Amino acid sequence: MGVFGSLARNSYRAVLGGLSFQRYRHCPMCGWSGFQFLPVKPGPFFRFDAVCPHCRSAERHRLAYVLLKDRLPTQLGAMLHFAPEPCVQRWLEPMSSDYHTADLSQPHVMHKIDITAMPFPDASFDFVWCSHVLEHVPDDRKAMREIARVLRPRGIAVIQVPLWGAITREEPLGSARERIQQYFQEDHVRRYGADIRERLGGAGLDVQTLRLDEVDLDVVLRYGLSDLAGSDIFLTRKVESRAAELAQ
Repeated sequence: MGVFGSLARNSYRAVLGGLSFQRYRHCPMCGWSGFQFLPVKPGPFFRFDAVCPHCRSAERHRLAYVLLKDRLPTQLGAMLHFAPEPCVQRWLEPMSSDYHTADLSQPHVMHKIDITAMPFPDASFDFVWCSHVLEHVPDDRKAMREIARVLRPRGIAVIQVPLWGAITREEPLGSARERIQQYFQEDHVRRYGADIRERLGGAGLDVQTLRLDEVDLDVVLRYGLSDLAGSDIFLTRKVESRAAELAQ
């Protein structure tokens, strides 16, 4: 083989090695590795590289795992998980001493309940997970107040919603087509902006915002963490719980 043929062959091997087909994407939640995640199309958007083929985690689940795995207590106590995602349940249930699932429409949850009128006593849970739920709830402020009510002192609630820009839009829309055009999904009743922080604060929750830009770019790319619909995670506590901590 001539010099040019050898160079071409070595270059071809280098390109293949650099692409690293078996390890280009990695799911931190289940350990799967492969060339890319699966595509998915909710509403009008096509996400080309989104869902883990093994555990079905989406970008928001993997981002929450990366940002929260070292921030959450190792023991979560009594936990309430709304609209439970299997990949998140496998992660958090072993950390909970009393794990509960809840939803209004999912058939296999422990509590089929309305998030705006929960049947639980005050201060029932140490930890609440509520991801991509509030954009479906007409009275989201009431739902936020209910989350704060059922939290115990020093309890934690993790809130995620799709985020688009700075200002929330929620004018009533009469048709599914209008909701898809304006809110990007036919069962969404609003399009949240960054001002959701004020809503959460008004419900009695102290808000810490965790963002994608806290993560190194190589990790963002390898784990597939970037999502069109915003990436903020709201790590919240009851306002009075922070005061109790400072008083000690």
